[in-house]
Amino acid sequence: MKNRTMLLLKTLNRSTSSLNILKTSGDKKKKQKIIASYVGFGLIYILIVVYAVMSAYGYAQLGLVDKLPMLTALLLCTLAFLLTLFKAGSYLFGFREYEMLMALPFSEKTIVSSKFLYMYVKSLPLNMAISVAMLIGYGIFKGPAIYVYPLWIVLSAVLLVIPMLAASFFGFLIAKIGTAFKHWKVVQTILTLVFVMICFSLRFIIEKLFRNGEVKTAITDASKSIDMMGTYYPPMAWFEKAIVDHNILSAILLVVVTAVVFEIVFYILSRSYKKMNSVMRTGAAKRSGQIKIQKKKSKERAIAVKELRRLVSSTNYFVNIGIGYILAIVVSVLALVIGVDKIIQVVVNGAPVTSQMILPAIPFVIYFLTGMVPMTTCSPSLEGKNYWILQSSPLTNRDIYFGKLLASLYISVPVQLFATIMFCISAKASVLETIFFMILGFILCVFSSSFGLACGIHFMKLEWENEIEVIKQGTAVVVYMFPNMILTCAMLFGSIFLSKVIGIVLVSLIIALVYVLLSLIVYLRVKSLCRVL
Repeated sequence: MKNRTMLLLKTLNRSTSSLNILKTSGDKKKKQKIIASYVGFGLIYILIVVYAVMSAYGYAQLGLVDKLPMLTALLLCTLAFLLTLFKAGSYLFGFREYEMLMALPFSEKTIVSSKFLYMYVKSLPLNMAISVAMLIGYGIFKGPAIYVYPLWIVLSAVLLVIPMLAASFFGFLIAKIGTAFKHWKVVQTILTLVFVMICFSLRFIIEKLFRNGEVKTAITDASKSIDMMGTYYPPMAWFEKAIVDHNILSAILLVVVTAVVFEIVFYILSRSYKKMNSVMRTGAAKRSGQIKIQKKKSKERAIAVKELRRLVSSTNYFVNIGIGYILAIVVSVLALVIGVDKIIQVVVNGAPVTSQMILPAIPFVIYFLTGMVPMTTCSPSLEGKNYWILQSSPLTNRDIYFGKLLASLYISVPVQLFATIMFCISAKASVLETIFFMILGFILCVFSSSFGLACGIHFMKLEWENEIEVIKQGTAVVVYMFPNMILTCAMLFGSIFLSKVIGIVLVSLIIALVYVLLSLIVYLRVKSLCRVL
């Protein structure tokens, strides 16, 4: 079984590897895009290394360098769990080549375990970049024995497995519960969103627990608070003991327990695997056979409606893209109910920051949730094989892509404006300030969707194994996120400082004009890309 699992894994990697495409493809544009993505990820990894070394230096100055392995374990486990939670369903269930694989002489357990390992291999570069970066810091300031370095790398790779298995199992439970209902897609999406919201809330729940009762005395010492992490999750303690105390038994225990959990989880998944996939695929077939009265729409609006239907019909698409909008609505309602100042105090951990201090930055605070990953970054790539059908239809490229732009604005603009009004009421902003914040928020949405579309078209990837590769891991998403995040941070802090000199309204007007200019530039870029395609 293991040989067959590795055979499937090897085949999946070969068929989707960008390195393999780089070696064999004769398309220069495709090669340039792959090289550009490698350069982008390389810069990200360099930033991770610099941050890790700086963190290690800080902990070394506090005398906590021995706690770096535990902190690394915590970071790796948390990231592995959260990132897997968003994509496990797409990798394990309802993928495109399901029928082909099931026709081959492989068991359900072999197929589902190979799909998990494929997901694990895909996420390994980022996780190992973090691990190696922390190891560099640990090596500089601790100077461990030579054998600790390979041991750290191997065990950190093993450490990722259990959190990913846990996230996959939760995704399996959500999918299993959802398929028991008639409208299983809706139920599955709601359950996933609820679970994600709980995960986002855990930080504040744990923080509140630590601030009350007997636990408060334990965290007065930073070293003790770090040690507590291993108490609640033993694999992290085993990793620390293997690295710091050179305890080989702990290393063996980590590997053995991981292997046992792997076997148990995939034994459970394989028993319901075929039934769940059958329900999902049957549901899709039923939906595709429905006959409805077609209403006359403009070409762009018809494409926009089609894109919105795709959004609500895909749990992975909706959760990954929609979570920011949902959080914006939730946070803005909370701001109105309990007050902006209380939310600020929770976020900044009691630092002396008030709502009046951040009032000029309200549009950007909301934009951090509504504009970080617009639909347009991945919607061009999501067409996949359907792209050629669209190209053969009586629609121009402009009709197709501006329809996708319109779909993004249908969601982002109402959420941005609603959240802005809620925050402005809670922060007691003037009517004029509220109006300018709404205008700026609208322009931010236009810029976000336009810039996302430019990235989505330029780095379009139509050949993907499952949709999560372009929704969450696509080059377009990465290229969009980092410049946008840096620009947003610069504008956020700039608006706060400049408002003290020239006033909030004038600052909002100046920033709005800057984003109008940027939106015009990316709009022209989108038009030029539409002509080239």
